[in-house]
Amino acid sequence: MNSIFNDYSYMSIVYIDDVLIFSENIDSHFKHLNTFFKVVKNNGLVVSAKKMVLFQTTIRFLGHDLYQGTYKPICRAIEFSSKFSNEIPDKTQLQRFLGSLNYVADFIPKVRQTCEPLYKRLRKNPVPWSTEQTEAVIQVKALVQTIPCLGIPNPDAFMVIETDASHAGYGGILKQKGKHEAV
Repeated sequence: MNSIFNDYSYMSIVYIDDVLIFSENIDSHFKHLNTFFKVVKNNGLVVSAKKMVLFQTTIRFLGHDLYQGTYKPICRAIEFSSKFSNEIPDKTQLQRFLGSLNYVADFIPKVRQTCEPLYKRLRKNPVPWSTEQTEAVIQVKALVQTIPCLGIPNPDAFMVIETDASHAGYGGILKQKGKHEAV
């Protein structure tokens, strides 16, 4: 289905059998929907009226809430942190904690460096649990609770890419909109 809508990436996002149509205003949205339905008809596709939601200003898509050019993980993705204690000496539980964190890690600056003491617990000969790991869990939980809302990049706007690397990790951030906001 991606190939069918490839020429319409300016107005749609396709994920397997889900299609999100987006527009800057109502008039454009009517035009985009008209185009969408023509493409669906011309390609013999079927649309479920029950699953269709039209003219939304906020929408949940692929585990994120999208609103006026910004996106943020859904609350369920953030709430995981409160379900774990500050001490997670069990390797399986620690893997679950870090796995849940991976889902929102793109929203948290330097999260990999903050988690470095926790990754040491996953090695073949792990270090014993200590206050260093407990402090890392507390820090991560605090960071998760303050996840920022990110913007969707404007391909026509000026962009700045900032990168950083050290022995503990690497990362980057895309900024734009003249204010150098993270997107």
